[in-house]
Amino acid sequence: MWKLSIFRRERPGFALVFTILIALAMIVPVMILASNAASRRRRVSGEAVSDRVLTVADATIDRILNKINTFPFTFNTPSIVDNEGNVDEATKKAQDYLISYYISQLNGGVPDITDPEGSCNTISNNVSTYLYNLQTQEYYAVWDSTNDKIASVSSVGPDGDIKNSTLKNLNSGNILNGGMEANFPNYKKDNLWMEIDTNTQYCPGTPDEWKIRVTSYLLSKPNIKRTIEAIASRGKIETSTSTTSVEKANGNWYTREVSTETTTVYFSDFSGLYHTKVYFGKYETTRGAIRSDSNIYMGGWAEDPVYAHGRVYDQALDDGWAHDGRFGPDRKRLYWAKTHGYAYDGYPKATWPNGDKALFGSKYVRDPVGDDGLQDKAFSDYYVNGDATIVFSVVTDANGNKIGKVTINGVTYDMPPNGAIFVNGDATVSGTVKGRCTVGARGNIYIGGNILYDNPPRTDKNTPIPPGYTPDSLGLIAYDNIVIPVSTFNSHHHLEIDAAMLAVHGWFGIGSGYTWHRINGSGEYEAWWNGCQAVYSGGNAPAIGDGWGNVKGYDIQHTNYDWNLYDFGPPPFYPPTNSHDTEHTTVRYVIVTDANTLNHLRSLKKEDLTQIDPSASDYDPEHPYKYYYNGTWYYYGTTFNLVNTAAATAHMNPTDLYRISWKEQIAEPVRP
Repeated sequence: MWKLSIFRRERPGFALVFTILIALAMIVPVMILASNAASRRRRVSGEAVSDRVLTVADATIDRILNKINTFPFTFNTPSIVDNEGNVDEATKKAQDYLISYYISQLNGGVPDITDPEGSCNTISNNVSTYLYNLQTQEYYAVWDSTNDKIASVSSVGPDGDIKNSTLKNLNSGNILNGGMEANFPNYKKDNLWMEIDTNTQYCPGTPDEWKIRVTSYLLSKPNIKRTIEAIASRGKIETSTSTTSVEKANGNWYTREVSTETTTVYFSDFSGLYHTKVYFGKYETTRGAIRSDSNIYMGGWAEDPVYAHGRVYDQALDDGWAHDGRFGPDRKRLYWAKTHGYAYDGYPKATWPNGDKALFGSKYVRDPVGDDGLQDKAFSDYYVNGDATIVFSVVTDANGNKIGKVTINGVTYDMPPNGAIFVNGDATVSGTVKGRCTVGARGNIYIGGNILYDNPPRTDKNTPIPPGYTPDSLGLIAYDNIVIPVSTFNSHHHLEIDAAMLAVHGWFGIGSGYTWHRINGSGEYEAWWNGCQAVYSGGNAPAIGDGWGNVKGYDIQHTNYDWNLYDFGPPPFYPPTNSHDTEHTTVRYVIVTDANTLNHLRSLKKEDLTQIDPSASDYDPEHPYKYYYNGTWYYYGTTFNLVNTAAATAHMNPTDLYRISWKEQIAEPVRP
């Protein structure tokens, strides 16, 4: 049981009144015990009830004052940082967070360090509910078991939160699940239970004040309420501040996942996946993992790991087989790549029959009832029995909202509701995509021009993901080939394809009718493959060289992985390739998206981080820093921003608490 503290009051004569009221409160249990032999139907007069509830309300004021006075005022807020260098803003946030922390101990709720001001406003208006048993003289509270403190309530009265919510006996510490209805079924009529609804606020000023409001009533007579408001004074909040210019780690953060390939691996997990051996020219750069069921000849620069079922070589086909290949973000040589996880030999083969399943399901004829493959899942407007020209576009409605559209053989539709389009022939695709969709074709898919996302792909894994970001995504799955016709090449010497491409039995590359030109690095013929590509056959490619400095197609290519495919998942119905029947280790860096965690990590300075030793097992030149937080190691790259910051820490020192005013308010009961 809590002890009442004696407080200095400025209301003349109230000590005498309070003494009388306490005496009355002590008489009440005796009267109730004496009346146990009588029927519970005995009426309680309104005046007697009013006196009782006023006594309990005032006693609760004292208990809350005592609670405040015994707070362990050693709590300091985390250092609240304002990245614009505004000291006043940092101070305000620190004070708001301190206030919300202490008020939450009385009103319930959980402070949010990412929004101190909003958190303070919300918690200051919360209402908490106590219960008092007149017979046992025990206090109870509606309890937040998750955070082990008083809960905020959304409804008061006999049928409010007390009815079914968790309660805590504040005298014994026992937790009661199921609320009053489960534990004290006669609580509405036995004249034993009082409800006390409370709200406490802290008001910075001169002097600083605590304002406490309490409404009390008998649950069997809930219409007879008495409300008391008291104001008490306490010392002010103090803050310490500093300003400095520091290097902030406020880019993307990652967790490092090391696992065997027992989880689903998709064709879209690799910027390039090839069934046959593959050659990359001296001017090519790749971002995202490259994988082959045979050998890889990396004559260009692979910024991310390269996996070969056969072997990885560093030779350039278009430069007389010179050892031009470079690996990792620092352009290291092949030996380094193979000893530091950037080039793997003996990697398992992909499971290519899954591409057939994605297109056709269990059989090669359309069966909408079966709903197995793209041909079955595509609704009638999005199923073409023959060849099709498909153009994606974006329109703006009357409210300024962008809406994705698709035109199929001259007829414009909304984007398919389930994301499936199937062409039972050849498909020619171009345009700007808004939304998520996969086009499957029984024959070839021809690139009719640029294929762009309205919301650009994330080809740099360190690009921050803004709040509410929704990526666009297009899958192109051809049973045969994905072809760049000569007409497209002639009209688009610079070509961009934003898509996840899969040629299940064929190749991705240029068509017929191309002429030779001398290879050069000027960028006259340059292409960007932003997404991923998986091709079964090496019979063709976007650039074909003769080994003597002549080339057809795009002699400069940028194979860039769209990291949205990994962070947000593949396009609709895009197939997996579970490729291992033995354990195989894979390392992935997964971007951190949790707002609270990111808020903390991005507030860190470069000097707060641990620089990883290059000989350590978790060293990666793209993520050379790490930080341990809440039981997890988080990894960071090499980009630090120099910013002016202001930091503030708030604390409150304990002083003697006393009432400076007291008044009863009949017309303003406490409610949520």
